[in-house]
Amino acid sequence: MMLGGGTAGEAATGAAEAVIGTLQTPDGGWLRHAWWRSAAPRGTVVLLPGRCEPLEKYQELAGDWVSRGYQVFSLDWRGQGGSSRFLADRQKCHVPDYAMPVADLTRWLESVVRPHETGPTILFAHSLGGLVALRFLQEQPDRFSAVVLSAPMVDINTDPWPRFAAEMVARAAVAFGFSGGYAFGQGDYDPAVDGAFEGNPVTGDPVRFRRIHDVYRAHPDLALGGVTFGWLVASFRAQAVVAIPGALQELRAPVLLLVAPQDRLVPAETQELLCRRLHDCTVRRYPEARHDILAERDEIRLQAWHDIDAFLTRVPGVRAGNSPPP
Repeated sequence: MMLGGGTAGEAATGAAEAVIGTLQTPDGGWLRHAWWRSAAPRGTVVLLPGRCEPLEKYQELAGDWVSRGYQVFSLDWRGQGGSSRFLADRQKCHVPDYAMPVADLTRWLESVVRPHETGPTILFAHSLGGLVALRFLQEQPDRFSAVVLSAPMVDINTDPWPRFAAEMVARAAVAFGFSGGYAFGQGDYDPAVDGAFEGNPVTGDPVRFRRIHDVYRAHPDLALGGVTFGWLVASFRAQAVVAIPGALQELRAPVLLLVAPQDRLVPAETQELLCRRLHDCTVRRYPEARHDILAERDEIRLQAWHDIDAFLTRVPGVRAGNSPPP
């Protein structure tokens, strides 16, 4: 099965198609995953998406990596995209506990990625993918040669509620049996509201914003609504574990942190606090960017790719190669 074509598949560079597969999980679920191949890869990239993002959203970014000589592997987290959902209502963004996506990631890496892995393996993780990655790296700190984190979800902007109040309400809702219910202010995906570019917190690029919502319009089953109380509690718990002093002290691989100082979804100051706790972490800031830096306007993406390319020259085993602009 191939992933490609259509508006969202029109990558500016590199791979327009990916080989798609499905991995069964022991509890009866499944993971949809993708492999963007390179003829003679100088390395491997494991790309972990953010909340509600299906594989289709990463066509362009995977193409950028392929054009640099890397093969790319990615997956839909369970609970979103083309993977199985935890609740009967497919619109609800839910996860019972982050031990599950960490276990899914571990199984997928061993079953799907490792048999084809070549060269140094780079982890690129965005937003929610960054939180899952950090929980995974607590267990397997030596798995990757280098790590690039884009706005990792180590915190959540709970405005207008203070975070402690949001946590208290979410925990109470779960305790009273409402784990699978929408958190306050959340609901189903609404194309008229969620698909409106004006004022969105994700990107300042209207074309890239439209691409993903075109996918949802063409494939409504891939759309995802807001988060549940259970998702909030699980996320707060995972963030607390990552924030424990020394939690990532065994991680020695170099880390590049891409931050939008005005991020309205994940507070930038918490991201930078994480970086200061790591053994080898470099911060790069993009003052004009919104939350999704690699889905931003070309001038921002160009600077981000310049920083990523420079960072990767530090990684042992990465051979010199072309690094075209996005």
